[in-house]
Amino acid sequence: MRKLAYILSVNEMKWQRLFDLRKIITLITAITGLYICLRYSSECAEGIRKGLLFCVEALVPSLFMFMALSSYIVKSGFAERLTKPFSRLSQALFGMSPVGLSVILLSMIGGYPVGARCAAMLYEQKKIGRREAEKLVMIAVCAGPGFLMSYVGNALLGNGKAGRLLLYAELIGVILTGIIIGKLMRIEPSQVRRTALEKPAQNLLVTSVTDASRATFHMCAMVVLCAAMIEVIAAVSTNETLTDILSAALEITTGCQRMCTKYPLYLIAFFIGFGGISVHLQIYAGVGDLPIQKGLFFLYRILQGIITAAITYILLMIFPVEQSVFSTVDVPLTMSRSATLFGSGALILSSLCFLGSVRQIRKKSE
Repeated sequence: MRKLAYILSVNEMKWQRLFDLRKIITLITAITGLYICLRYSSECAEGIRKGLLFCVEALVPSLFMFMALSSYIVKSGFAERLTKPFSRLSQALFGMSPVGLSVILLSMIGGYPVGARCAAMLYEQKKIGRREAEKLVMIAVCAGPGFLMSYVGNALLGNGKAGRLLLYAELIGVILTGIIIGKLMRIEPSQVRRTALEKPAQNLLVTSVTDASRATFHMCAMVVLCAAMIEVIAAVSTNETLTDILSAALEITTGCQRMCTKYPLYLIAFFIGFGGISVHLQIYAGVGDLPIQKGLFFLYRILQGIITAAITYILLMIFPVEQSVFSTVDVPLTMSRSATLFGSGALILSSLCFLGSVRQIRKKSE
């Protein structure tokens, strides 16, 4: 008994030290953030302006509609019915129920935060267990076709072939990473209810749009934060290469814009597979109350980045891209006024839906 009490007391002391260490790290982070806001206020303001502009012109128009649609598909029960015939394939590749396969497919089409949000919704509806939802969040992380082909390929690189090559490498990288995670995180797949197709509720559309608005709001906030950090790094760093690498590691969109005309395609593919800290924060915000192991998630993103870079390198050997793509001339990215108008309307609509949902929650709590 004395030995057991001693072991418990030692473990308690270790936890207390860890808790104190977290407090110290939090305090240091807060002081550092306050210093940056005061010392580099103009750089932070410029980064926030660029982040908001990107959200209005690119992020909201490209993701909001699909996030609302994916929410509708998951909440209505269509996802379960459509993927039921592929239960053996889902179990063999990823070791999960067929509804999990639908989340991975939606992530491949919609882009980075869609898969995590769909996994969280299935967990909230108690259609999959916590372990399977966490496994889905680890796997369903990838860039969408619109981002890779339109933004990176056509707008930044000026080469549609390079965008398609990145897309193929990313999809193969997601599948291979998912197979590895499926073997490492062995779980019992959740038993999906074998019922008739669920009838959409009368307010299903409103609920789906509100959920998409909340997720979009969180995404924009994370993008703005990372954009401000990138401006501060650019102001402090004297090494342009280091600034480019840190920018890509923080926010993939700005990173691609800085790297596409200077670095080889397989290095860009690594950061696309990795996703960037901004995407990680968006996923953490999108999963809600679903607990995930953030350290393990970070390691899997590095693994996915390495696999995506390797696949890109192999594809470049088979389907070479012209070296002129990697010129040292900066290619300015321009947005049309129609895109800005549409993005502004979408952002205003999402903000109104978000505020409306907050009022409803307050009324229910009262």
